[in-house]
Formats: sequence, C-alpha cells, structure tokens
Amino acid sequence: MLRIISGERKGRVIKTIEGTNTRPTSDRVKESLFNTLMFKLPGSSILDLFSGTGNLGLESLSRGAAEVVFVEKNSSALHILRYNLKSLEYWESAQVLPYDVKQAVKLLSKQAKTFDIVFMDPPYDKAMEVPVITALDEADLLKENGIIAAEHLFQSQLPQNIGSFIRYDLRKYRNTAISFYRKEP
Repeated sequence: MLRIISGERKGRVIKTIEGTNTRPTSDRVKESLFNTLMFKLPGSSILDLFSGTGNLGLESLSRGAAEVVFVEKNSSALHILRYNLKSLEYWESAQVLPYDVKQAVKLLSKQAKTFDIVFMDPPYDKAMEVPVITALDEADLLKENGIIAAEHLFQSQLPQNIGSFIRYDLRKYRNTAISFYRKEP
C-alpha cells in the first residue's frame, strides 16, 4: 500500500494497480528523492512522465507544488490516477494527458509549457531514458535551473551528458538509481 509521505496530505493512501503492469517508486526511494528536492518544490511546476497512478506527482502536490502535468497512456493506470486526484482533492492543480510520452512532449512544446522539475520513471526494460531526455531538450520544456529526475535500474548507467543536460547527481538504492540532470551552465 502506498501513502503520501509528507506535506498536507501526509498519510493518505494512494490507490495502485494490482499486478506488475506498473512499478511504483518505493517509499524509501521516494523519501530520498523528495528530501533532495525539498527546497525546489514549493510553488513549482511539475511534469510527471510515465506517471502510472500518480505517486510522484501526488507527493509533489502534497509538498507544495503549484501544478502537476501527469502523462500516462495505460488506461487502467489513468483510471486510478484520476481516482487518486479526486480522492486527494488535487483535481484543480492537475492536468492529465492520456498520451504516449513523446506525443505529450510535442503537445507541451506547442503550448510553450515549461517546468521546474520533470520526473520520469519509464519501464526499466525499454531503455527510454536517453530518448526521452533528448526529446525534453529539443522541446525546451525545462525552466532555467530546471531539473530532470530519471529513475532507472542501477545497472543501466545513463550517460553523463544528454543533449544540453548534464548529470549532476546520482543516487543509488539497491537495484534502483535516480540520475539528476540540469542544463549545462
């Protein structure tokens, strides 16, 4: 069972999908991730790619993010994501895009949207991190000093540089890692 770890909805349950079609970020990894980003969250604009049932975006809202755009194409996950947004009373602070990530990035680029933080937690076996970060770079979706937090298998080492992004931090948690990227200064 997943819960909101901190903030105004601390302790509230996040409904998830039964089975292995989605892999929510564990509480240990989530807590460390949000401790790393705690000073950047209040008032921020978040893009939650491969959002599943909304674990990272919902935690962001609870910790003071102004808005979250959730991108998820799986219909079962979308149904539960919408349920979670309503039950946690975050519907007004959220936008749900029921698209493939590359389609959503193109749409957001056309809308000239920009974000302070991008979370991405793609399926581990698809090697999507580099192509998605490249697409984010080409679409210019991050604000100045924006951050990408990419969750991946620890064994899957991501490059130090992807487009104009540089990895400035790497956190390891057993077989999971999070690579943090920002634009090169």
